[in-house]
Amino acid sequence: MSKKKSLEDRVYGAIGLVVPSCAVALELVEKGKERPLKLHERLRLTYNSPLCLHCNCNRDKFDKERDKMREIQKERRKKK
Repeated sequence: MSKKKSLEDRVYGAIGLVVPSCAVALELVEKGKERPLKLHERLRLTYNSPLCLHCNCNRDKFDKERDKMREIQKERRKKK
């Protein structure tokens, strides 16, 4: 699932370090479904959860994927 990032993706990723970004939030949700997120990743997800301040382009997708991630996390906790 590793695709090469375009220049635009890199620029928006850098902006996402300062301003909440959909791409960063969705990327972190996908990581959270694959493995437990580290503390700094959880903080970045919380920071980026409002998504882009200028739009709600991925709000529905983000909410659905975050719910799936939370269910997976609950299952992981039950197994421990």
